[in-house]
Amino acid sequence: MKIKLAFLLVFILACSDTDNNEEDEVEIPEVVSYQMDIQPLFDSSCINCHGDKGQLSLSSYQNTMKGGKSGATVIPNSGEGSLLIKKLNGTASGQRMPPEPASQWTETKIALVTKWINQGAKNN
Repeated sequence: MKIKLAFLLVFILACSDTDNNEEDEVEIPEVVSYQMDIQPLFDSSCINCHGDKGQLSLSSYQNTMKGGKSGATVIPNSGEGSLLIKKLNGTASGQRMPPEPASQWTETKIALVTKWINQGAKNN
């Protein structure tokens, strides 16, 4: 029982977003860059659970665009139609991302990813 509890605690902490406070708020540039703007967000908040293991990997552009068990994660030019944005906003079925106890993403971070998708979700 203690081993299961310890494993659960480690899992929860590994999926926690430790870089999600107002001091770390991002600015939305005119042209959003996957490499400079989007991947760093995924690296700090998502890849602990959505790295190279599991059903969905956000560890690279190719993996992000490949999607996961639920299908396409990103639909270029359709931010609001993309599963990624729906999960971040809590409007898709299933669990909101990131899951508790991690903090929800700010509207600005979600707007940044939405803008990148609306700009064609390019690997730039």
